Amino acid sequence: MDINKYSPKFKIKSQHLLHLADLSTEEIFEYLYAAKVMKKKYKVGEITGILKNKTIGLLFGNVSTRTRVSFQMGIRQLGGHYVFLPKNETQLSRGESIKDTAVMLGRYGLSALVLRAFNDSEVTEFAKYSEIPVVNGISDTSHPLQILSDLFTVWEMKGKLENLKIAYIGDGNNIANSLIMGCSKCDMNVSIASPNGYTPDQRVVERGMQYSDVVITNDIYEAVKNADIVYTDVFISMSDEEDEKKKAKLARYRVTPEVMAQAKPDALFMHCMPVHRGEEVSAEVADGEQSVMYTQAENRLHLNKAVLALLTKR
Repeated sequence: MDINKYSPKFKIKSQHLLHLADLSTEEIFEYLYAAKVMKKKYKVGEITGILKNKTIGLLFGNVSTRTRVSFQMGIRQLGGHYVFLPKNETQLSRGESIKDTAVMLGRYGLSALVLRAFNDSEVTEFAKYSEIPVVNGISDTSHPLQILSDLFTVWEMKGKLENLKIAYIGDGNNIANSLIMGCSKCDMNVSIASPNGYTPDQRVVERGMQYSDVVITNDIYEAVKNADIVYTDVFISMSDEEDEKKKAKLARYRVTPEVMAQAKPDALFMHCMPVHRGEEVSAEVADGEQSVMYTQAENRLHLNKAVLALLTKR
């Protein structure tokens, strides 16, 4: 489906945003068009009160920079309020059930709840018992907000999504899983280069193949050949222990100028950040002319606002 031929209704059927596998292509497009509107308003300084008299709960299980700041600033820019709830400062850290927490938070007048660094089963349980929209800010196998904002960035930079090739290099983590689902549903071709033992979830790969071409290889140059976008992530995610064996195995999956040379001349380099220069990507690429990682980071602000606006609209 061509996003440029889609007519947005600015309406979402789903009550929650948990995983991209749950969304239709049309729902993905609704979020992207809403993000486009949000960014346009932001750039011209237009004030909107979409979240006026609404309060969003931010329940975070670990430290954060982009997710926390983009939500806090985005909520303020939409005229709303937020309650920041570090998990270790709630009764969840002392054994209170997710059911009790979810029900109670909804009855305190929150309009939506953003979860960060909970596992998939916990995210699902929150949504099961919550009367308000639940947003997965990142879980062990999924990062829908990041990939939606990345799709918005690609659309913004390339003018389309359909038939583009994105190559992801590195650990087959939650970013890789969500890239497969999000990009394939937008008719993008996906190529993943990961070493044996660190490939994406096979169930996700098989599901992505139902929508577009998904190639899994351990050959970095095969993956990157003629790519429109080259994407990577840190080797060790925040929820993982430092693993020197894993770093050593992934070392040859570093994105360098030589790797970028295998992609199309106008290929974009993308990274969800934080970036470790000299580890998963060379400084020449991260800070080079093809890099759009700061635009990616900014677009989290606009996408997050779009998500809250659509989910709390009902």
